Amino acid sequence: MAIADKNKGIIIKGNDNWRPVLLNIMAKAGIGADSMELFTRRGQSTIWLFSRKSSPYRIIYHLGGCGALFCILARLRGKRIVSHWIGTDIMHYQRKFTLAKRLSIWVLRHFVDLQLADSEIIQEELRGLGIETHLLRLLPQAIVAEVSPLPEKPAVLSYWDDTRFGFYGGPIVFALARAFPEVKFFIARATGKDLSDVPANVQFLGLAKDMPKIYRESTCFIRLPEHDGLSAMVLEAMANGRYVIYNKKCPFASYATDFDSARKALGEILRIRRPNTEGAAYIKRTFNIEGEAVRLRELMEQAFGGI
Repeated sequence: MAIADKNKGIIIKGNDNWRPVLLNIMAKAGIGADSMELFTRRGQSTIWLFSRKSSPYRIIYHLGGCGALFCILARLRGKRIVSHWIGTDIMHYQRKFTLAKRLSIWVLRHFVDLQLADSEIIQEELRGLGIETHLLRLLPQAIVAEVSPLPEKPAVLSYWDDTRFGFYGGPIVFALARAFPEVKFFIARATGKDLSDVPANVQFLGLAKDMPKIYRESTCFIRLPEHDGLSAMVLEAMANGRYVIYNKKCPFASYATDFDSARKALGEILRIRRPNTEGAAYIKRTFNIEGEAVRLRELMEQAFGGI
């Protein structure tokens, strides 16, 4: 019997951006799953949990750390729980360590059936909170890419959404754009809403559909968030032979944590005319979607059986 059939199904709850990635890995693992609708109001997921709609599902796969109250209620309903930590979901527990947070962590340690982490960085942070996890990388299909020549005119790519300009290092990216006025700066996801004094060489892409084309048109990807696991866009950029400036140490990427170090790294990269073939080779030999699918199936079988 498969891990999930119509009476013992799996439903994915949580981060909407990562669901397609997880569903692709599950499909390669031969694991069937549905997606829970994206609720926008407080309490809607609890209403769903106690409704008939939840009846077919034995396992709730929470993409992002599971909330303690939902975890308790789900177990009262006889559900099993997977919590797949992806990065920013940890920050709530790392800030001011109150008694309520200690109780929440105790619940997560004892009520979650399978704890997964998207990177070694996240694993280590969770270990500091007393939560042990298995490593399961959420690798997007876009890391399977071909190296293309760098664009004739150098360009820089970065990313943030309209509500997190500061979190993703937007002020540093704008400062770099002013320092390199002859270079085009593309910002994925953001529309520029509510931002003032935007450098003339910055172009907001919004929800871009053709990311392979954007990588081909870029020389370098810059990512300077306040907190991160191992960014999928870092892997995608290198898989396409692009250079990366990142505030986490990563092989074949330039390490920078502030404007001065990022400006120096970008200046060096803009003088290079060949693609980052070493970085692309590193991604190809180190990160494998099929391998993660096999690992996910093994972990699900160990935790829940059903085959």
